[in-house]
Amino acid sequence: MALRTNHYRVALGTNCDMPRCRTADPLAQAVGARIRQLREEAGLTIEKLAYESELGSKGHLSTLERGLARPTIETLKAPADRLEVKLLDLVTFPVEDDRARLIDRTREMSASEIRRLLQHPRTPGKRQGGDRAAKQ
Repeated sequence: MALRTNHYRVALGTNCDMPRCRTADPLAQAVGARIRQLREEAGLTIEKLAYESELGSKGHLSTLERGLARPTIETLKAPADRLEVKLLDLVTFPVEDDRARLIDRTREMSASEIRRLLQHPRTPGKRQGGDRAAKQ
């Protein structure tokens, strides 16, 4: 069976044995870097986050942060819960675009500030600005 698995892996052009990879997967690497960024912002060591979350293993968290594992939603939920962020925050990359930066900034906003933002009326079916509006 291992031969067959290797055959499919080679055919698909990936060097990953699920769930661990030999080299970093670009998306897993971006998610891992985001986890590291949020961990450092929270002032936590890799060891502290690993043991205070349900991950429990410093090695596993290190593997995630280096993008050498493709985490499941359940795996991502453990550090997100301990970091007191939403799963969305782990897959939001503020360097990508303005929308991602805006989403990231909401982490620092109070619930009342977010509610105030949501109260601004928006015309249904119309986008105000943004790249998508220009493409349509």
